[in-house]
Amino acid sequence: MKRIFRLSLCLLTVFLLGACSSDDTPVANVPQLSGNITFDRTRVGVGQPVKMSFALPASVSSDVSETEYSFNLGGIADLLVEAENNVCSYTYAFSEAGTYTVSFKVRYQFNYPDAEGETRRDDVIKKELQVVACDVRNSFWGDNLEETQRNCGGVLEKQKGDAELYAAVLKSEFGSSLTGGKETTVGYTFKSDKLYKVQEVNLFETQVPFTIMRQYYKDIKKVYGETLEKKWSDDTEKNNEYAEACLNGSDKAALDALNAFLVETEGWASFKFEKGSTMMVVECYKSDGKWVVRRTYMEKE
Repeated sequence: MKRIFRLSLCLLTVFLLGACSSDDTPVANVPQLSGNITFDRTRVGVGQPVKMSFALPASVSSDVSETEYSFNLGGIADLLVEAENNVCSYTYAFSEAGTYTVSFKVRYQFNYPDAEGETRRDDVIKKELQVVACDVRNSFWGDNLEETQRNCGGVLEKQKGDAELYAAVLKSEFGSSLTGGKETTVGYTFKSDKLYKVQEVNLFETQVPFTIMRQYYKDIKKVYGETLEKKWSDDTEKNNEYAEACLNGSDKAALDALNAFLVETEGWASFKFEKGSTMMVVECYKSDGKWVVRRTYMEKE
């Protein structure tokens, strides 16, 4: 009888020890990430820096040993960020219009396995961002000075003699393949603190004048698209009937004739593009011994 009792007691002890051991095995318990990605702009234009942010939970489970935070900008993956005041942020300027799926990811490393036996987990929050074409460069008509300064990519300086004109030397959008065309002086004009005109000016010394015009025409057509509307100014058509042939490169005699017109008479030629709400007039003329290419952007009435 004693032998049976001792055996039963031994088995009970083994069972209890086993049960206690099982109950004491820790299991990582980390709540699923929740929240929203926010953007610091309601309208995002091409080339405009947009700050995307994600507010983290006030506290992280003690079962987590390490965390790693990153953004994915619709194909630009795993841009690592640090949390500051419990917020993760990243600023980026998109180079093309379109809809981008922005993702924020937290990678957790656990102290011990979770209920599925995993020691690591990725939680991802997604939000779509629409990026649209700007009216001119990186700006929209009606932007104020502060917004224009943020977007333009350079330091805007107030110009003497004009209370509403600010200028900066910026990278050229057109004519950069020409000597002297890498940078351009860009002037932004405001009315009642609203952007309404932009002008770009480049000076050239050695190029044949209408070769310059033709290069600008090709560059602008490439950027604005094949379907843009092109209008010749009345003066250009009146002074030289070969302008179209020159720009298309189909008539050397026409090119020579217009070059002679520009050089010998110090005349000028211009053409106009229109797309969306923006009109751009391109002018080529001689001033103080240099050839000037001036682009004037205005909002269409």
